[in-house]
Formats: sequence, structure tokens, C-alpha cells
Amino acid sequence: MVSLEEQMTYIQRIEANPKLSAFKNLLSGQPVICPDDNKKISETEQIYYEIASAIQSNDKEKFTEYYNKKNKSNPSRDNPQPFVHDDFLIFGLIVGIAKFNYDKKWIKSVISARTKNDITTTFENILGNNFNHSENNKSIILMYLHLISQSEISDRLINQTFENINRNSQLFQNKNDFVIISSLISYNKIIGLKTLSESNEILLLKSFEVKFTDRIKILAWFIQTVILILFLYGVLILISIKPEIKDFFDNIGSIFTLLGIIGISQIGNVSKWLKNQFIELFMRLLGYPKGLLKRNKTFLS
Repeated sequence: MVSLEEQMTYIQRIEANPKLSAFKNLLSGQPVICPDDNKKISETEQIYYEIASAIQSNDKEKFTEYYNKKNKSNPSRDNPQPFVHDDFLIFGLIVGIAKFNYDKKWIKSVISARTKNDITTTFENILGNNFNHSENNKSIILMYLHLISQSEISDRLINQTFENINRNSQLFQNKNDFVIISSLISYNKIIGLKTLSESNEILLLKSFEVKFTDRIKILAWFIQTVILILFLYGVLILISIKPEIKDFFDNIGSIFTLLGIIGISQIGNVSKWLKNQFIELFMRLLGYPKGLLKRNKTFLS
């Protein structure tokens, strides 16, 4: 990924250019601003602004109005028209056609008149719903799906896009504003998605940790109680086998009176330290991290 300084310099350039700013705002969900003085822009540029605005506001009627001003053109490889190579306009047309369910025949003919490159290939694959093609520009695919069908954004696409942008140290040297802006917005959205995902995972892990420790306490208490009951049962068996042991207890009082005073339920809690040792033992046996065990001693209380 390029340096933060380069990004900030480029963002300032975007803000000073209405066309680049409109595209950035379309991708990032900020209001698309159309220039006030339409006399200073070409018809194609006006169509671009209005289409971007219609997509953002989900205004099919507005999109149709400006789409119909362009779809009467019939460019070809032998007679290409300048708008054919306007990546910003072509992307807007592709998004609007998909969003408002227009036939793709005309836009496919427009794409076929373009010079063959990775952006053209990506546009062709978008129209064919081939979002996983190896030659696709991942940032463009991610931005298209973000606008049209976010449910189709896979973890694989997010990771591939993130890796491609990080590896591309020459992003600004290519001087392709369409690719640069798509990459910058994609990168920011991926960071947001990853941060949200990690935050949710941390919350889930913390919730699991609480439930896990509570269940360990119950399990430790249960097994400790079983051991004590077995111990007492063994003592009673031993007394029945060895009369001299019973005679010893008879000298200091009835064995059953003694058990009644102490209470079976209290024997297991003779020592808080002993109870905590049981819990810690089971935590370690079940793989609870030793470092967390030392840090979170409060769960033993």
C-alpha cells in the first residue's frame, strides 16, 4: 500500500476535481454533487453526474432519462466514441443497468468497442456475473458488489482485494484515477469490515469465556462432590470391615453425629483454597491459557 502522505495528497486532488469527487462520493455513500454551471461541462459529463446521483438516490426515472440520452449511440471498434473509454461513465452505466434491471445488450456492445485491458476485462466479467475471474480488478468488483449486491461479497474477495492493494506500491504511479479511487475506497471499507468483524469476534469470545468459566465451576464442584462422597463411602466400608476403627470413633462420639455436625455439603468447602485448586486444575486440563489464568484469578472467587 502507498504511504499515508501520498494518500492525503491524492485525496486533496480528488476534492478539487468535481468528477473525481462525485465518483468517490458514489462509492463511499456521500452525497454526489452535480456542478452548478452545466454550461461549463459537456453533455457526457452531465450524464455521468446525473447517473451517479440517480444510482445513489435510487431514482429509476432520473436514471432512465439520462440513460436514454446515451443508449442511442452505437460505437464500434472501427468507430469508437470518446465516452466508450470513460471508465467513470461506463461503470455508472453498468451499475445503473444492473440496479434498475435494464437489458445489457447495448452496454455489452459498448464494452466490446473498448481497448482490451484489465478494466475492460473486469467490466465484461461484471456483465457476465463472473466476479471470481482471476483477471478481474478486485477493487472494481468489490465496489460494484457494494453498490448492487453486498450479500455476494465473500471473505475470499475481501482478502484478495486487501492483499492486492497492499502489494501495489505503484498504485499512484499508474495515474489511473478510476483504479486509484476504487482501490482507496475498497481499502477503507475492508478495514471497516475487518475492524467490525474482529470487534464482534472479541465480544463473542468474552461471552464464551464467561460461560466457559461458569461451567468449569459447576463441573469442578460436581466432580469434587463425587470424590468426597466416594471418600465417605470408603470410610464407611472401612469401618464395617475394621471394627476397631468404629470403636475408636465410638470413644469420641457417634460417627453419624460427627457427620451430622460437619455436614457432607460443608466438607467440600472446608477450604476455599482447595476449591480453587480444583477449578484451576480443570481449567488447565481443558486448555485454558495459562497467561489468562494468572490474569483472571477473579473467576475463582
